[in-house]
Amino acid sequence: MAIPWDIVGLTPTEGPAMTPPKRPARREFGQLDQLPSGRWRARFTGPDGRRITAPLTFATRREGADYLARTRAELLAGNVAPVVPTMTTLEAYAAEYLRTAATTLRPRTLDLYRRLTARYLLPAVGTGADRVELGPLPLSALSLPLIRQWHTAALEQARTHAEQAARRREVRRRSRAHPARAWALAEGLEVAATGRLSPAVLEAWQAAGSPGHPGEQVDDSAGRTVTAQAYRLLRTMLAQAEADGLIPSNPCKVKGAATVQHAERLPLTPEQVSALAEAVPARFRAAVLVAAWSGLRPGELFALRRADVDAAARTVTVRRAMVDMPGAPVSYGPPKTRAGARTVSLPASVAATLAEHLEAHTGEGAEALVFTTRAGGPVRSGERSRVLRAARERIERPDMTWHHLRHTGATLAAIAGATQAELQARIGHSSTRAAAIYQHARSERDRWIADQLDALAAPTPAGPEPTPPAPLPTAPAPALTPAEREPEPLEPSPAPAVPSPRPARSRAHLSLVRSA
Repeated sequence: MAIPWDIVGLTPTEGPAMTPPKRPARREFGQLDQLPSGRWRARFTGPDGRRITAPLTFATRREGADYLARTRAELLAGNVAPVVPTMTTLEAYAAEYLRTAATTLRPRTLDLYRRLTARYLLPAVGTGADRVELGPLPLSALSLPLIRQWHTAALEQARTHAEQAARRREVRRRSRAHPARAWALAEGLEVAATGRLSPAVLEAWQAAGSPGHPGEQVDDSAGRTVTAQAYRLLRTMLAQAEADGLIPSNPCKVKGAATVQHAERLPLTPEQVSALAEAVPARFRAAVLVAAWSGLRPGELFALRRADVDAAARTVTVRRAMVDMPGAPVSYGPPKTRAGARTVSLPASVAATLAEHLEAHTGEGAEALVFTTRAGGPVRSGERSRVLRAARERIERPDMTWHHLRHTGATLAAIAGATQAELQARIGHSSTRAAAIYQHARSERDRWIADQLDALAAPTPAGPEPTPPAPLPTAPAPALTPAEREPEPLEPSPAPAVPSPRPARSRAHLSLVRSA
């Protein structure tokens, strides 16, 4: 069959030996296809063999070719994350992260991370159009706007949970306590924690207008702490994903999301510490004093054994800390930091109270817990809170917790003159920055400093010179005989007057005058 040379663009004179031109060779990397809309689609095969389509289409073939060239350069350089989106979901990566972190994290920290992940990172948060669910999304789909939207929804949900918890606590408190008892405790009246109220207390309560339970106020910052914790955990996970090469960069860059402005945790005065120790049950009086004058953490304080107390040397030695997790039995582990293993000296009065406590409330044996419940068991966090609940109302410090006593111990040590290094060693911190958190300026100390500055700024004017005292009268000397008298020295002749020297300038002037 004859070849229609005019169709292929050849002339018959070129001869039948000539072959038609070949089709353009296929691209070495990627493929470009023109869509019915006229735009161009770019596709390529990733290192894992998956067919990947560019996230955008291109107006011209040249733009698509440039995209494929840049993609190939990134892959040749080993930068897979910027061009190959990962399909690993946040849920799958979070499970792997917690599994590997379990070998390095403390039990309580790991428990906190798991609860934050299950409550805020993986499930949907928010309602309606603001509902965000990060768990099923691939890591490559997490962007800064999406993280910002999730943080806003999580913050609103956390505040709602805080308000609901406050209402539940209020209902429980109203159901188990008569409002007259709460009023009497707030007024400083002596009433038992349970049992029938005396007629005098009821009459006084009625005379005051029968006030009800004071409602629990929810702070404006409610929910911010747990949201900041969840955000910091998400940021840490995605930082690890970036280091693993799964995402090109960490999208957790929401300004201010990781920090919370807390109200200052004010320490107690020595008078308030003594009043609090008198207000708690007798078996916890020594615990309050030791906590306030040593700076021990609550977990360290309630893990002390009889062998850790040296009453003669007035010291307590921290060798372990209590691990108290919900739904699990109490266990003991190493202190929070390496610097937490330490020996702390106690004031003599506190050491004496602790020695009395050992005799009255601590069991026999070196391993016996120093502070226990009435049944002899370890004092868990819930029981510790109940111990302070009524006592802090009596000293008018409803905000106080056991950690306030630790702050108090650090503050009192600083006021007593402890240096930064001494304070750091006493409270068991490995960094000076962490130790500085527990230093608080007392108003009395600040007033003393101001008085000293005032003495420098406006010194007291000096008073008038004192009048020198008059000389005391002396008795007249006895008369001497002529033989006893010493010969009077001859009066020397007057020395010739020596002219006083004049300044050199004057002599020069006189010499000039004489020469003139």
